[in-house]
Amino acid sequence: MSIFSDPSETTVIVTAASSLVTGALGTLTAINHEQLLAWTRAVRRKDEEIAELAGPATTLDELYTEQCQFARTPSTTADLAGITRLANAISGRIEHTACIRAELERVVECAQTYVETALPEPPATTRIAYTDAQTLMTQAMRQESARVALERSINAANQKIATLRRI
Repeated sequence: MSIFSDPSETTVIVTAASSLVTGALGTLTAINHEQLLAWTRAVRRKDEEIAELAGPATTLDELYTEQCQFARTPSTTADLAGITRLANAISGRIEHTACIRAELERVVECAQTYVETALPEPPATTRIAYTDAQTLMTQAMRQESARVALERSINAANQKIATLRRI
């Protein structure tokens, strides 16, 4: 006598087996959908962070270009107006970019230090006293040192942004 001799028993067994397979497939599908939703949320969060970094990255690029114009060139307050404007723009964005706040604060600090080293307007006369020339040369060297510090802080911030975009 076989287990499959009665047709009603066979129907029950086939129905039970198909129910188990359907239940297992349903469970696997639900797990897969949950993983897909978690992945979608993670991608969306990363896209939002990248979009959040786009504004500061653009302003940092502009600031880098602006400060490069003054490399090894003594500059006055009027010359550095663009640096001041861009530093103020970055300062306004610090609160909205928590992930790179420290780097942006350092850039703004270095930009302010650089602008503070601005040389006075050149005198109308063509001759400058030796002591005045020495003082101006010292100030110009301080200014170049501050510009290099600004350049390094911009590069550090850009590197952090690039790292965050890759993660």
